[in-house]
Amino acid sequence: MNFLDNLDARKSIRHFDSKHEIENDEILSILNHASNAPSNNNAQPWKVVVIKNKILIQKIQELSFNQKQVGQSSAVFLILGDTQAYNVDNLLKQGIKYKLVNKLQVENKKHRIETYFKLHPEDKEEVGLRFDIGLFSMNLMHVLRASGYESVPMRGVDFLSIMNLLKLPEEWKPVLLLPVGKATTAGHSHSREPSVSFTTIIE
Repeated sequence: MNFLDNLDARKSIRHFDSKHEIENDEILSILNHASNAPSNNNAQPWKVVVIKNKILIQKIQELSFNQKQVGQSSAVFLILGDTQAYNVDNLLKQGIKYKLVNKLQVENKKHRIETYFKLHPEDKEEVGLRFDIGLFSMNLMHVLRASGYESVPMRGVDFLSIMNLLKLPEEWKPVLLLPVGKATTAGHSHSREPSVSFTTIIE
């Protein structure tokens, strides 16, 4: 299946093989691919907590209005974001660490980042965080499909209680719950409006 076929065939899956186990190395490989998603000033603000423990998964199912796809999944990916990733000094340190800028270029880069955030201050708050996490999450869902897995993005869950259950830092902001597994049924049918209905081309 080529990329476009894979893209067009994507559907939300709500029935998984509860006996299938996903290996830790495979999870990390999938996330390495997904992390190639673009982000604001390359901040990469995502945090991912992957729950494989069956007892915890059952508790998370209860906190997700008892939706069965959670309990049947091989793993539940909780995708969060950290606004501290947009701290200018942190962004500069990252650039130096990975040799994307040298010390002589730091001041120029700092000025560009600060100018950008003055233009779009919302981009270093939860509004920008959700945008970046959305890009990462869509990447992740495509990588999962390419790896033979299916998923269903969920926000109809009690994120606060899940955060407390897992004892996660308050500064991490939960954005998406993503049950992952091997599909046992076809995905839910959906309709999509043709591109001519939402596109304006200015020539």
